[in-house]
Amino acid sequence: MEGIIGIIAVFGTIPLVVFIILYFRNKARSKNVELVKAMLDKDKEITPAVIKAVGFSAKRSHSDLRTGMILVAIGIATLLLGGMIPEDEAQGPMAGLAMFPLLIGVAYLGFWCIISRKDPE
Repeated sequence: MEGIIGIIAVFGTIPLVVFIILYFRNKARSKNVELVKAMLDKDKEITPAVIKAVGFSAKRSHSDLRTGMILVAIGIATLLLGGMIPEDEAQGPMAGLAMFPLLIGVAYLGFWCIISRKDPE
């Protein structure tokens, strides 16, 4: 019984923390949306400075590049970790595990490459 509680505590903590973070982030964003709606109802002019002050920000131009590079680095690090383990049976599963962030990172880099050529800045 104690083992089950320990497993639930360990693996249940991560989703709980993610839920709490996302809940409060969504709550803050909904308050900002309500503020903008109230300003629109009062016929006040909404400038880009007001939008920025409220907390809405534009997407960074290189966010796909950054995310892609981080994921590719995580994939390569996992692949190298699998190669460092002396047992022959560990290299295959670690290489398979490394492919997930590696290929997602390559997809992000592809998106960045395609979109950066379309949007002149």
